[in-house]
Amino acid sequence: MDEQNYPAGMGLIAMTIKDSLDSSDYHYDFEDERFEMGFTLDNDRVKVRIFYSEEKEWFSIVVFPSHAIPVGKVEKILPTLNNINKKLLFGTFFVDPEDGELTFRVSTSVDNRSINDTMVAVMLSTSLNTVDENINDIMKTLYGD
Repeated sequence: MDEQNYPAGMGLIAMTIKDSLDSSDYHYDFEDERFEMGFTLDNDRVKVRIFYSEEKEWFSIVVFPSHAIPVGKVEKILPTLNNINKKLLFGTFFVDPEDGELTFRVSTSVDNRSINDTMVAVMLSTSLNTVDENINDIMKTLYGD
């Protein structure tokens, strides 16, 4: 990793995330300890934000499906999200009860500089696949009755 090719002040975590995204030719925006991009999946279009903290040595991938849960149906979706989360080995679905925003999040610490391009790529692809595999069941719960 040649640090001369990165913006001033960019630390190891940010450089590694940037390298992983660049090696996959992803287009993203970067600012204030956050990478942001969009993807079209088989079953949804999603927004992805990768947050990180160099100081606290962690990063988190948050996937925002295009569907919000109507606030009046948040309680209806909770058992489905709990069942999905129970089966997942990696990550968690959340719904904000105040605005119905649905998200999938996975986070990891990278203490002792234990981060590499592969870790970032696997976390991102697994997060995208998990949302794509579960979004239809979530929507069926909401609108299937």
